[in-house]
Amino acid sequence: MGSYRFLALFSCCASLLSTTLFPNCLIAETSDCGSDLMNDLTIVGYWNARINEKFPVTFNHLLQGGYFSMPSARMGKEGEIGVGYGYIPPYTHYNLRLQLVDFLELSGCYRIFKGVDDEVLTRWGFGDFSDKGVNLKCALFSPEDSYYQLPGLAIGLEDFIGTSAFQSRYIVLTQVFFKQNLEVSVGYGSCRMRKWFGGLLWMPFRQSNYSYLQNLALVVEYDAIPYHHSCIEPHPRGRIKRTPWHFGLKYRLWGNVDLSVAYIRGDKLAFTVSTFYNFGTSKGIIPKFQDILPYRSPINIEPLGLIRPADAMVHELGYAMRAQGLELLAAWLSDEEGELVLRLSITNYVYRNEYDVRTRMIPILAALVPSNIDKTIVIMDVISMPIQEIHYNMQYVHLYTNQEMGRYELDVLTPLREVSAINYYNTRQIFKRDLELWNLELMPKTHTLFGSARGKFKYALGLTASLNGFILNDCYYSINLGWCPISNLSSIGDIDLLNPSQIINVRTDGINYYKSRSITLDEAYVEKIFNWGKGVYTRLSVGFFEQAYGGVGFEWLYYPVQSSWAVGMEGALLKRRGLHGLDFTDRIRKLRGCKPHYVYFLGSQYFFNIYYDWRCTGLLFKFSVGQFLAKDLGVRTEVSRYFYSGLQVGFWYTYTNGHDVINGKDYRDTGLFFTVPLDIFYTQTSRTRWGYGMSSWLRDVGATAYTGRSLYDLISQERY
Repeated sequence: MGSYRFLALFSCCASLLSTTLFPNCLIAETSDCGSDLMNDLTIVGYWNARINEKFPVTFNHLLQGGYFSMPSARMGKEGEIGVGYGYIPPYTHYNLRLQLVDFLELSGCYRIFKGVDDEVLTRWGFGDFSDKGVNLKCALFSPEDSYYQLPGLAIGLEDFIGTSAFQSRYIVLTQVFFKQNLEVSVGYGSCRMRKWFGGLLWMPFRQSNYSYLQNLALVVEYDAIPYHHSCIEPHPRGRIKRTPWHFGLKYRLWGNVDLSVAYIRGDKLAFTVSTFYNFGTSKGIIPKFQDILPYRSPINIEPLGLIRPADAMVHELGYAMRAQGLELLAAWLSDEEGELVLRLSITNYVYRNEYDVRTRMIPILAALVPSNIDKTIVIMDVISMPIQEIHYNMQYVHLYTNQEMGRYELDVLTPLREVSAINYYNTRQIFKRDLELWNLELMPKTHTLFGSARGKFKYALGLTASLNGFILNDCYYSINLGWCPISNLSSIGDIDLLNPSQIINVRTDGINYYKSRSITLDEAYVEKIFNWGKGVYTRLSVGFFEQAYGGVGFEWLYYPVQSSWAVGMEGALLKRRGLHGLDFTDRIRKLRGCKPHYVYFLGSQYFFNIYYDWRCTGLLFKFSVGQFLAKDLGVRTEVSRYFYSGLQVGFWYTYTNGHDVINGKDYRDTGLFFTVPLDIFYTQTSRTRWGYGMSSWLRDVGATAYTGRSLYDLISQERY
């Protein structure tokens, strides 16, 4: 748009100048002025499109930026999530790709060995042998950084987590010849990739007028993997390699569906299909046409008095806020240093971004706050706890609504502040709304399990009926009843036959809690949250926290407004719940080999937590030091990337002194998690989210029990 405005201004100035210097030419050139401007705008539009044009990125059989078996130095845009399926003889691949930032690509592959039995598990119904791995690629420099004038450079690791049976390390250089519609890569690898490899991709019809031909690519690559070595290629039928050259076609359908077919190793045909979507930058797959517009009318700034009493003003404010997705909880009037101050306590039910809350709040204040109010203090409340406030000088609000002040200026003049204490000697409460005693919700209930002895994928599907609300107006309670009528978990055993856990089984026997097809009490607890001022918060909770554990929990957090840092402590005393009913047990299983024994158990967990929000990069760090549920001591590190859309993707790594041995090595609990805002799929804005997390292995080391909603999560979501 900047280019258009500049060109329009330039054209007008040139026309004026020519009129001044050459007045006799005015009539002759008037008829051509419009056409010249349109031609100039067309030229600018063409070059803007060319500047923003990108050479397509293609993905290999592992869903990394690349060709067929080999990678390139290119990758997708940050926020992209991709899934794919591939048949690469003699394997079947199920792939996942996450683009955390522009220069970091994370992918995972679940690989099934077709026709090869698992030596231990196949006889139990597991099926063909399988292997899973995680791949990482980091771009030191991308071709897009130089507008394709210089090559991109990346380093990568394949299968660096898991059994590492397909592990590779590599460095690769990729040059894009934009005008020739050509991409060439040369790399050097070690481990499974041996020395030099390369790839070439040509899109001969990219500039064609026929759109169905533009996304067709011809691909050839040189595969550096020595398949004939049994130590490199574990599948007997995968050791045939008549040629290192692979040939094939790639095609992109509808902009985000990739199809690929290739002749590999001079022996077999391989094909893949995958799709991706940028959840990180998405404003929603469906437009938010059901969102109400910001408040416009009616406008009533009649001063408080006989004509407009306080209760009438509160009624108008409450009605307008509720229509905008906000709820007015309380209101006070006070005289502070000669200023008439209106305090409003509100809660936000709809918006993820604090900016959007302000966008809805400011027009209401400008239109309905009486003219004799000097200042309005808006207190943000979450689960009956005030966490922050905004001081609006009404003079600034009216300057903004009259377009005499910009939004940026108003936000700078009205920053978030800590909640201030109310002086009840000069303050009068004019409104108080009791919080809801009960609220009923229906939600899906799912349990998933990968890699059990009796099948690769196990599940339980059903519904959760959630009853929640507030007791005594400030104690939050939650009761969840679950029912899973669709399930194939009943055939699963609760002992890992290959690597039985030799520490107390705080999690590995948890499958027994999910086998029931009757109604279960999944959660029933009460919690109370306190704000002590100056960024100090505490939380107390008691009850059944999950299907396996109940007890009492405590959390303390120091998290000042405007701070990127937070520190906290938490702890809990927990007892194991029985498999049925409301009883507890003081016994827990401990294996000796595969033989179960039972020992006394009173669970406890306690941690010192450090949080850091690196806002300019969208990275959130959490470090927890303390004792885990199996009484192992250690450190848990969480790193997550959050996006403007609300998508959050992260992983964790736990190092403890618990000797949980898998395949002869001490296991360190690792896993991946993500949460997605569901309003991406809605026609209106919503704060509802869906999350999923998965450990690389279900073990007892580094385990924790849920004890209620984290204070940091509650507060940071309100300050997002």
